Amino acid sequence: MPRNEDVKRTEGIGSSWTVGLTGGIGSGKSTIARAFEALGAHRIDADQLAHEVLGDPAVMVEVEDTLGSGLRAADGTLDRDAIAKRVFADAASLKLLEAIIHPRVRNRIEDRLAQIARMGFDDSSPLPGGRPLILLDIPLLESSPLHKVVDQVLFVDAPAEQREGRVQKSRGWRPGERESREAAQLPLEQKRDAADGVISNPDGVSADEIEEQCQEYIQQWIVHCTEFPE
Repeated sequence: MPRNEDVKRTEGIGSSWTVGLTGGIGSGKSTIARAFEALGAHRIDADQLAHEVLGDPAVMVEVEDTLGSGLRAADGTLDRDAIAKRVFADAASLKLLEAIIHPRVRNRIEDRLAQIARMGFDDSSPLPGGRPLILLDIPLLESSPLHKVVDQVLFVDAPAEQREGRVQKSRGWRPGERESREAAQLPLEQKRDAADGVISNPDGVSADEIEEQCQEYIQQWIVHCTEFPE
């Protein structure tokens, strides 16, 4: 069931219909978010914003002061792989890094949500009355305060062996690295059970099949927004 009736939404962003995406590492959440974007949604990618935050000189210094040296790439930027190796081997270091990165990313997301809400009428939206549709791609949505501004959650599903192959191929991860990172998150079954719907994204699924699934959810949201307009 939609969540907006059960939580107090952040002031100023109540006019948008916001959907959070969750799922396992390598499930293709960004692919699904881009598919919704092509259908008129606004996509907010927390991982992209985290990249921007890590490029801030002040953040770079704070990360090094907190986690130690040896985290710079040859070009002087922070080496995300080196950081990942350090923090995923030490839970305390991971919490320290999250305390630096997460509030800054959250602030940027909240600014973007408020900016979209101020549009009033979004002529690209598939929802009635030009109500803005937002797709929020946050890896740790369930533990983020931002789950309170989400109207619905969709779980992106793909088999574990396929997700493993994807991260090894596209990210160069070592075997077992995906599992160790997922072990630090909420179990996938709990994420799936808590979601309002599931989008299937196995290897071989076509763009048309992805779009069809997205359209089905959009039609559900159109009905809800018509019956319960804000």
